[in-house]
Amino acid sequence: MRWQSWNTHGIWLVAVFSVFAVGTMQAQRICGLPNSDCLHDACGQGLEAIPGDANTFVAAPAWYTPDAPRDVNIIVNYNNFPSDAIIAFDHAVDIWSVLIASDVTIRIDATWEELGSNALAQAAPTNLQENFDGAPFEDTYYAVALANALGGTDLSEQSDITCSFSSTANWYFGIDGATPSGTYDFVTAALHEIAHGLGFIGSAYYQNGFGFIGTANIPYPYDHFTETGDSTALLDLPNGSQTLGSALTSNAIYWNGSGGMEGVGGGRPRIYAPSVYSVGSSYSHLNESTYPAGTPNSLMTPGLNTAEANHDPGPALLGMFSDMGWNVGGCSITDVTIGEQGSCDPETDSYTQTLVITYQAPPTTGLINVNGTLFSLTPSPKTVVLTGLLSDGLPVDVTVSFTAEDACSFYVPEAFTAPETCYCLTDLSGNGLTEVQDVLLLLADFGCLSECPGDVTGDGATNVEDVLAVLSAFGGSCP
Repeated sequence: MRWQSWNTHGIWLVAVFSVFAVGTMQAQRICGLPNSDCLHDACGQGLEAIPGDANTFVAAPAWYTPDAPRDVNIIVNYNNFPSDAIIAFDHAVDIWSVLIASDVTIRIDATWEELGSNALAQAAPTNLQENFDGAPFEDTYYAVALANALGGTDLSEQSDITCSFSSTANWYFGIDGATPSGTYDFVTAALHEIAHGLGFIGSAYYQNGFGFIGTANIPYPYDHFTETGDSTALLDLPNGSQTLGSALTSNAIYWNGSGGMEGVGGGRPRIYAPSVYSVGSSYSHLNESTYPAGTPNSLMTPGLNTAEANHDPGPALLGMFSDMGWNVGGCSITDVTIGEQGSCDPETDSYTQTLVITYQAPPTTGLINVNGTLFSLTPSPKTVVLTGLLSDGLPVDVTVSFTAEDACSFYVPEAFTAPETCYCLTDLSGNGLTEVQDVLLLLADFGCLSECPGDVTGDGATNVEDVLAVLSAFGGSCP
C-alpha cells in the first residue's frame, strides 16, 4: 500500500484540540487553546526550538528505499501548507509508511499556522479508544490510529492525527538532511510529531505539586510502561498525589518495556522529567541529555537544534511502539535459525534440515517458500523441515519468502553445510561392500543405454567406464 497527500483548506484545529471522541462517547473538554494553557499531555505534544547549530544528521533507516514495501496507507489533509513543506512532510510520511503496519488507512490533518514563541510544531491523536477487539490492555485509552491497527477496523469517522507547524520558524525543507546553519529541519519535526499522533504520548501531568495520570482516570498504553528510578510503576503511585507529582519532576522516569529496553542496548530508556515541569514536553518525550543530537535515539527528545537532522525514528522509539502494540517494520522476516540436521540416508544419499523462521506482519494469505519448498503460514516462529536434500558436503544458501508478498524475503548465504555423501555408487547389491556380486550385476546390465541400474558414473549408460569404476572400488566398504 502507498501513502497519499491531499490539500484542503478549513479551520478545524480548535475543535480537534478541545474535544476527544472516546469510543462512541465524547469526553469532557480537558484542554483548550493555545496549547500553553493546556495542563494535560493529551492536548498535544510540542517540539521546542533550540537555537544553536548541532551540525548532525542521522539518516533514514537502511531498509527505507524507493522499492521497500509500504505496509500502511497514510492520507494527509494539508491546510494552508506551502508546497515545499508538503514535499518534506510527504517524505516523513513515506518513512513512517515503511516502519509500521496497519490494514486501516491512517488520516492526518496538518495545519500551517502561527504557534507560540519557541514552538516549532505540536501534534496529538484526534480521539482515543478503549476496550475494542484486539486491545492488549483493558480500560486503557489508545490513540485511534493504534486502536484501528490493533482492531483491524476503522473505529472513527474523524481523521486520526492532528498536527500543526509554525509558519514563522526558519525551516529547511530539503529531504537530504543537509540542514544549513540557523535553520530547523522540517522532515525531523514531521517525523517527531507523527510519532506523537501514532501514540507516543502519556496521560500523566503535573499541577501545583500534585501528579495526575489518566483521562478520567483511564491511562494510555504509554503509561503502562513508565516507572520510577526504583522500578515502581507510575500507575501504582497514588493518583492526584504529591508522590506522583514528585516522580513527574524527579528527572528519573524510565521505560520498562522489553522492546524499548532492547532499543537502547539494555537498561531502560530514560523519559524526559525535568525538575521544573514543562507542559507539552515533560513525560511524553525521551530525555534530552541522555539522547543528544546526532545519536540514534534523539528524534523523540523535546527540543530540536538548528542544523540538526534526524530521519530515523530510532530503535528506542520503535521498540517502545512495539511494546505498546504497533506492528513495527511491516512485513519482515527477522531471523532464520539453523536447527537439527539429519544424518545422511545411504539409500537415498539425502538428509533433512530443520529451520526456525521468525517473522512479523506476514501476509494473511499464501504460503512460506523456503528454497522452493512450500509450507503453511502459521504464527511466528515457524519451524520447517527440508527433506530430500542431497548429501554432497557443500554449503547451502537459504532463501525464505512469502508467496503472497515476494518483496518480504530473507537470504542467508551458506546457512549450513550438507553432510558428505553416504551412498556407495558402486555397491549395486546394497550390502555395504563393492564385491563380486556387484560386478555380476553390472555385467548383466552392460550395454544399457537409458535408466540403467548399472550406471555408476552417471553418464546415462552402463559401459566400460562403469566397469572400471567398480573394479577400482572392488573390495572396499561404503562410507
